[in-house]
Amino acid sequence: MSKIALLGMGAMGSRMAKALIEAKHTLHIYNVVGNACEPIVAMGAKAFVTPREAAVGVDFVIAMVWDDAASAYVWLDPEIGAMQSLSKGAVAIECATLTVEHEARLMKAAEAQDVEFVSAPMSGSLPEADAKTLIFTTGASKQAFSKVEPILMAMGQKINHAGDPLDGISLKLLINSKLALEYAAMAEMIAFLLASGKDAKRYLEIAASTAPFSARGIREARYMLDGNETSRVKINQLIKDSANHIAHCKTHGVPCHMTEAANLVFRKASAAGFGDLDAVALARIYREQTAQYQAA
Repeated sequence: MSKIALLGMGAMGSRMAKALIEAKHTLHIYNVVGNACEPIVAMGAKAFVTPREAAVGVDFVIAMVWDDAASAYVWLDPEIGAMQSLSKGAVAIECATLTVEHEARLMKAAEAQDVEFVSAPMSGSLPEADAKTLIFTTGASKQAFSKVEPILMAMGQKINHAGDPLDGISLKLLINSKLALEYAAMAEMIAFLLASGKDAKRYLEIAASTAPFSARGIREARYMLDGNETSRVKINQLIKDSANHIAHCKTHGVPCHMTEAANLVFRKASAAGFGDLDAVALARIYREQTAQYQAA
């Protein structure tokens, strides 16, 4: 079993920590708000005051935080960042969905420390984290991939090797951009079915049997119909991830009109106070706008 530091005890990080403990790994943990560590400490982890202290003597450090700024803090802060604690042979694993530019900085810092950097963002949200069925899109050297695969498998069901270290995050941004489009398309479809007086559930089941509809999109559409807004993927998260994808596309001169349109829809939902709700709440925005159009 390995000695692992996990930085970030949010909704996903805490579930990942639980899975690693259940797999019998020795776990060091850190969170900027210390009391978030308490349930995981009760399971057998050891909490530390700083990321640097948590990373001392471990084989792997995994970060699962919100954005580039939070990631830079836990990895690179000159006073408490974890990167400087890592010794040769250790592996730095970033699991959050961040920008390619930031992860390039992490890779460079890891190289300076003579450790391997792995980008391993995951697909799946809270239900998949609970069930240990996350799918990791992993960018790593072949040597590093062989090291991290059993660690990631403790938390997921499939580990895809996308290519070199930055290929993991590059592909994950594409995946999350498609997810944003899926939510927007389903919200628009549900709004039409309801407004036109159709048997929405029956029509949705018919659509589910056809090629254009993914299982994930149909699942979220059902949640929209049922009003199930249990937090899985927040609207603000899709704003962040789709914006990062748009920026990355522009570095290659690629237009991304569809993603920009979806990003605008989500930003309008956030401006209306829906940002911290699950993305299925987008259906409510569509229903409200439909009512306004009908009234006009």
